[in-house]
Parts: sequence; structure tokens; C-alpha cells
Amino acid sequence: MRLQKLHEGRLLPDEKAAKYGMASLTDAELLAIILRSGTRECNVLELTERIVREIGGDIGGIITYGADRLDSIKGIGRVKMLQMTAIGELSRRIWNSRRDLRVPLSTPEAVFEYFREDLRHADTEEVHLALLDVKCRLIRHVPLSKGTLHASPLCPRDVFESALRYHAASFIVIHNHPSGDSTPSKEDISVTKTLHELGRSMQLPMLDHIIVGNPGYYSFKDAGAL
Repeated sequence: MRLQKLHEGRLLPDEKAAKYGMASLTDAELLAIILRSGTRECNVLELTERIVREIGGDIGGIITYGADRLDSIKGIGRVKMLQMTAIGELSRRIWNSRRDLRVPLSTPEAVFEYFREDLRHADTEEVHLALLDVKCRLIRHVPLSKGTLHASPLCPRDVFESALRYHAASFIVIHNHPSGDSTPSKEDISVTKTLHELGRSMQLPMLDHIIVGNPGYYSFKDAGAL
């Protein structure tokens, strides 16, 4: 079945892909190939362009855009909502399948690359813990908490209980700022200082605290704050 007809003289996304390759397609055009049809009011590309705008212009937002929020976009019924959520879940699984669970997390860049797809599109703050062995290889990833748009609780006790349970040699805290601005808040600075001091006294060092924004990140280590 061919894609729904577009405006006169404009290549359909599947025609464009056949002529120039998939890499030539915009996010909306790729999505149009999957959804196949639009509505009575708009063709499929007009619909997918609207969807991309609604999720903030970043196609990666499909991963964390909930089914209820997708369903609220005009033109998306149950079938298209299921297609969209399936795309998000498939993307997450592909990403996770390519990650090496024993990769060394010895630099802030490596930590950011490892965790960014889990966190940079999340619409609430989440705190994650990376537990490392003596060679800075990841031995356990522990999701600690989920909060609101502006904050997520972080209890030092939870951090050290997890680190001791899994016999970690050191740890890194990672959390996101849904606003995309990775600048640390006063609370971020305070809890980092507390965790660093407790870790030093317990001979269980905190190597870094990474704040994931979009597209960048903030490292307390790089900033000389540890």
C-alpha cells in the first residue's frame, strides 16, 4: 500500500527514500513511512510534522512521550498511538542492546554517552547510580528515584546501601534536568558535597555527579567541585 497522496509535485517519503536514501528523509518523513496515512483533515506528512512539533521538535521525545499524551494529539487514534509507543520502546531496546555493561566509565563523557538516552528526554527528574569496580567498569546501574519536573529526592542512605550491597569500589551519581539546562541547583551542589564527604569517610569514593541536560551535561568533576 502506498503512502497517502501529498501535494502536487512533492515526492512521497517512500519515493524520496528510494531516490536519495533513508538518510535524506526528515524526522517527519520517516515517521510518515511508518504511520502510512493521515486523517480526513490532513495528509500523513502534515500529521507527522504536527506530531514532531508537539513533542518539541526532537524525534527522540517519542521514547518518553506517554501514550496518554500522544493520544491527545489531534489525528492520533488508538492504532497510531500504539505505533508511536512501539517505536519508542523499540528504540529504547535497540539502544540498550548496544550498550556494554562492562564499559569503563572513567570520564564524564563516557558516563554521559552511556546514560544520555535514558535521561535526556525524560519529562521528570530521575536519579541513577552507577556502581563501579576498581577499574571503573560498571558493575551495576541502580535507578534510585523519580520525581517531578523540578526535583527528585536523593537519600544518601540509599546510595551507600546500594554501593555496599553490590560491593562497589566507587560510584557516580547521574540525574537529569527536564528543562534541558544542566546547570546545577543549590540542592544539587549541597547533596553532592554531602555524598562526597560521606564517601571519603567510608573509603567509598564518589567519582562524579553528572547532570544530564539536552543536549549537553554538567560534570562536578570537570568543574573542579569534587
